[in-house]
Amino acid sequence: MVKILALREQFDHMSAVSGYDALYHHFPADFAIDSVFGNFKKIYPRGIGRMLATASKFIGASGFYNAQSFAAESKLLTRSLTKQYDIIHYAYGEPYFGLGGAFKKSKKPAIVITNHQPVSWWQAHEYLFKKYNKANRVIALTEYDNAYFNTHMQGKSICIPHGVDTNFYKPISPGEQPADRPFKIMFTGRYLRDMATLAKVVKKLSATSMAFHFDVVYLEKKDVHQSYLIEIMSLPNVKWHADISENELLHLYQQADCCLLPLEDCTANNAILEAMACGLPIVSTDLPAIKTYLDGSMAILGRKGNADDLCEALIMLYNDEVKMNAMAVNSRNKALKYFDWNIIAGQTGELFRSL
Repeated sequence: MVKILALREQFDHMSAVSGYDALYHHFPADFAIDSVFGNFKKIYPRGIGRMLATASKFIGASGFYNAQSFAAESKLLTRSLTKQYDIIHYAYGEPYFGLGGAFKKSKKPAIVITNHQPVSWWQAHEYLFKKYNKANRVIALTEYDNAYFNTHMQGKSICIPHGVDTNFYKPISPGEQPADRPFKIMFTGRYLRDMATLAKVVKKLSATSMAFHFDVVYLEKKDVHQSYLIEIMSLPNVKWHADISENELLHLYQQADCCLLPLEDCTANNAILEAMACGLPIVSTDLPAIKTYLDGSMAILGRKGNADDLCEALIMLYNDEVKMNAMAVNSRNKALKYFDWNIIAGQTGELFRSL
């Protein structure tokens, strides 16, 4: 039996089948997992909150590390003293690993940290590596991140990708799609999305005679202030969605012809994995980290900030149904072969066993 103590976070905008926390539902039966959950929305009484905030600043961790981080990590480390654990796993390193790197590391339990921020963020926070080198291993979610971490962590980093629930996120059969319908393009997500480029693509393709329809899953309309986004909201071929359920999100994926995701930066990306699992061709931004997940058999990548590249890719898919269908099959197959959560949990379990 491998005994794991995990510091986890269940974000409000992620369902039970989305996000990195889904990893813990897929470990083999011989793994025993105890969990401490962080909560960035927790509000403390003023005196306690001030004390925790002061302590979190003293730790000198990342800008994400705050009073809630310190409280959750303190609970984690206190619990680690009460039982014999083999592994302490920080599921989200950047907002939670601080106190654990402030002291000399004992041999057991081993500490494993999964990092989620892109290399560009880490390049501005390289002072953290002094703490992170006290961990036994770091899990990088892309090969690009892994190569970067290993230049700072003496070979301690390993790439184990993010996963996706391929039983929930799956395509519907072609016969379930209406025959006479527009070409549906789906966009979803908030973090590190290139919304300005998205707006340019939507405007340009909406001005053509081609039947493009856009489903945009983003903030509530009242919370959107960028003029370029407000402009595309009113277009007749754009449907705006916010605060939708996991089943509503799945329905949008299943009704789409492709997924459009202009990005500013990335590590792993939930939307890319979900779209892949639903058998969608993907049009996105050519970034180094994205290559762990996407290749030319199921994706077309354009230059960063270049709306014309993305428009050309979407028009090509619109005009070539055979190509689009082949990419859809490849997308689903790659999700099944490499990124199903059972596969990712198996790889993570092997790492834990080795420690």
